[in-house]
Amino acid sequence: MRKHTITVYTNDEYSLYDILNEVRSEIDRKVFDRTNIRQRKFKGRHEVEKTNSYNYETVAKWESNIVPDSEFIQFQKEKI
Repeated sequence: MRKHTITVYTNDEYSLYDILNEVRSEIDRKVFDRTNIRQRKFKGRHEVEKTNSYNYETVAKWESNIVPDSEFIQFQKEKI
C-alpha cells in the first residue's frame, strides 16, 4: 500500500484547484517516469512566483511512501 500526503496552502479555492493540478503533474513525472521501479519514497514541492517579484515561495509539498497494510486498516477505522 502506498500513502500519499499532500499539504497545500492557498488564499482561495481557485488557487487550490490550480496547485493540485500542478502537484498531480509533478507526481506523474516523478513516480510514473522513474527508472528504478523499486523506489519506495518520493517527495517534491510546488513553488509559485510572488506577486511583482522574481522570488518564489513554496505553497505545496507532497510525499509518497510505502506503508504497511496495518496503517491502512487503522486509517479506515479513524472517524472524522
